[in-house]
Amino acid sequence: MDYVQAAVMGILHGIAEWLPMSTSGQTMFAAVNLFGISPEELYSYSILIQMGALLALFYKFRYDFGKILMNLLTLRWGEEESFLFYSTLFTIVIGAPLHRLFMEAVSPVNPEIINGLLGIVLIVTGVRMKKSRKAPLERAKRGVGGSKEEVTVVDAIIAGVVQGIAFIPGISRSGMTIGALLLLGVDQKKAVRMSFLMAIFAITGLMFLERESAAQPLPLSLTAVISAFAVSLLMLEIITRLAEKLNFSRFCVLFGAIAFVIAVLGVLI
Repeated sequence: MDYVQAAVMGILHGIAEWLPMSTSGQTMFAAVNLFGISPEELYSYSILIQMGALLALFYKFRYDFGKILMNLLTLRWGEEESFLFYSTLFTIVIGAPLHRLFMEAVSPVNPEIINGLLGIVLIVTGVRMKKSRKAPLERAKRGVGGSKEEVTVVDAIIAGVVQGIAFIPGISRSGMTIGALLLLGVDQKKAVRMSFLMAIFAITGLMFLERESAAQPLPLSLTAVISAFAVSLLMLEIITRLAEKLNFSRFCVLFGAIAFVIAVLGVLI
């Protein structure tokens, strides 16, 4: 791999990481076909490139994360501290053994099918949300269409479980967590924020699990990490703005359509 290829890999990962698509799967597929690099070498680089995404998260939420971390250490837990504690706990409980099992044996589950199903569920949910806005009484009766401002421990546990499932290579972490929180009725802006904050611990844990697979030349590694960092910052800003401007139904349909199309392409190509 040369410097141009390393930079392209970082750019692809920086885009895919924050969309409801298979980050490792799509970047590896693109790089294999563009550059003819072996899957083993690409997988090793994909672990390193995660560092760029992690650094972008730290920079984007540096003040928020510092405050949350201090509150966690001093046991002054509020809504976000409790959410991150329980979601991370269940991510570890589910994700670590599932990741080990997957890496030791071939999984019978096609990750693209899971991503595709997630897309369909989000699209259906978005359509229901749009229709329910025209009938407030019916919306209240069904318990859909609105959104709650605060996340609960139950929300945290479910989000942690689905994030743990996303430890299986090929399953979208952002798509799973944002989708789960939206379906639980969490306000879309908060759902995106919580998904991003959760990712700090999840990516750190995944890098720790795969630390032995990430040995690559330093100059090329830095090129890939820096490009992933820059593009990740841009994508974080774009997704955050979308969460602020799009209504719930359009947000669900948009993310669902992206997940479904990418999953279909992954199966067909």
